[in-house]
Amino acid sequence: MNTMVQPSGVDEKSLVMAPGPYELVSLRGAEAAQWDELVTGYPDYEVFHRQAWLDYLAESRGVDIRKWAVYGQGRRLGLFCAGDLRKGPFRIWGSPLRGWGTNSMGAVLAADADPAEFLRALDVAARNEGIAMVELEPRSFHQDLLVRAGFQPVEGLTYWVELGDEAQMLKRLHKGRRSGVKKAIHSGLTAEVCETPEVAEEFYDRFRGIMQNKGLAPGYPREYPRLLFEHLHRIGRIWGLRIRDPLGRVLAAGLFPFDNRTLYFWGGADSLEGRSFCPNDFLHWSAMCLGARQGLRRYDTSGHGRFKREFGGKLVTIRRWHKCYWRSAQWARKAYEIYSRQRLRLAGRFAKKQSVENDSPFPVEEPSTGN
Repeated sequence: MNTMVQPSGVDEKSLVMAPGPYELVSLRGAEAAQWDELVTGYPDYEVFHRQAWLDYLAESRGVDIRKWAVYGQGRRLGLFCAGDLRKGPFRIWGSPLRGWGTNSMGAVLAADADPAEFLRALDVAARNEGIAMVELEPRSFHQDLLVRAGFQPVEGLTYWVELGDEAQMLKRLHKGRRSGVKKAIHSGLTAEVCETPEVAEEFYDRFRGIMQNKGLAPGYPREYPRLLFEHLHRIGRIWGLRIRDPLGRVLAAGLFPFDNRTLYFWGGADSLEGRSFCPNDFLHWSAMCLGARQGLRRYDTSGHGRFKREFGGKLVTIRRWHKCYWRSAQWARKAYEIYSRQRLRLAGRFAKKQSVENDSPFPVEEPSTGN
């Protein structure tokens, strides 16, 4: 029989509850304050469940972070967290929401917990609080289970690259990427792990230039990558990488969060200056090697495309799931997606026009960047 080992320092009396249907119980006060101690007691937790990540979402997106314990079978069987926000008349729980730069979230459950019972408890809690929509991106829930629970998927793609022996990783790179990495090394490029948030600024300047060249505006402001770095750096769960040439010039910069198993690409970009030395190839390669040396097993490129495909990963379908409790929320969701796309295009055209008028064009860069 599987048993859940409870994190140390937790009052056992608080874990006991009468048998019956699963229930979500809000965590407050001392229990909410020891969230990291609680959540890291479950094997499926990711960096996106950590308090530092939740603090980043609260500060950058202005959402209220909610935390619940999942009770059933007379004991605590898991934890759930979400951002609570309001858009017009609609109150939404996002765990996470699209655009938060958060690869996954959802609940962490004990091995013998029933995910279907958790989803039923989530329905009860959402309806009791007048929630219009819930959006989840859990990695461990089977898609058939979510469909039966009334959730609708939005599919995406990403590449998962196996980390390990560097010679094998290099061999799996496509010919063009392998040549780019070798050229960067022979040209004397070096990778530097940064300890200050300036690396986030360097990334954003390059990212903004990429988007302006495409006639788009960045989907988030400058403070987002800075806040991400500051919050995750304090728990040692992000690498800010800077690529320099032999003269010390910064040719590329990127942000790479990680947890116990996986390295994630959040954002990276290079400059026109020095592109012939393939600094963007070297940026991703350096992150992969750093992850492998730290014992990480996977590099999640956080998206797909020709550039990401050529690092030798496996194409994986990912799904974001939403459930609307109000019919009007379903229509509003579709309308908001259309509005957001048009807004970015219009903002990008304006930004590009301003750049030309100010005679300050930003460098062009091809590969995709962050979430």
